[in-house]
Amino acid sequence: MILYIDETENEQYFIVTGLLTSSRLAVDYSFKHFKNSVRKMDIKQKYKERIFVEFKSGLIDRNYKRIKYKLLEEIKDLESSVVYSCYVKKEYVLKQETKEKIYIQLVEKIVSYINDKIDVIFDEFGIDSFEREIINNIGEYKNVNSIIPMNSKLEAGLMYVDNLCSVIRLHLTNDDKYKFYDYIKDIAIEV
Repeated sequence: MILYIDETENEQYFIVTGLLTSSRLAVDYSFKHFKNSVRKMDIKQKYKERIFVEFKSGLIDRNYKRIKYKLLEEIKDLESSVVYSCYVKKEYVLKQETKEKIYIQLVEKIVSYINDKIDVIFDEFGIDSFEREIINNIGEYKNVNSIIPMNSKLEAGLMYVDNLCSVIRLHLTNDDKYKFYDYIKDIAIEV
């Protein structure tokens, strides 16, 4: 099993979301299928080029709902689980040190919930010391075979989980006016 991890936050929550699925190969195949279906959509080429860089949730959530719906359908077809954990913020802005501790705690909740042996891929931060701390802490869990940071522009599973993070955030803040959460509610678990 493979677990892709990403995080998001707003003024209320710090959220870590995991996409648990059978294999990297299955995700890559699914993402290729998703991209081919999006290519067929009637969208101006200059916008497609911008969207296709990384399929960032901040770009597609409001302006390209059809793409978001298709992406969520693909995730559901993977026979995957969405496991998330959240921290209710006491302050509007978290200090970096606090954010790092909370991130690791939330990832630990997700990893300890999973019974299967897993390989973990998390979205890289570009902070070597923090990434080493994540690897050292999460790598201690008996069900973790491996854990590595990856660039989300290069890893399909991270693009998927970025979009799942935004869905969870919109759901928790009662701001999901396009009903994205309805697509994943049967496979989503809060821990």
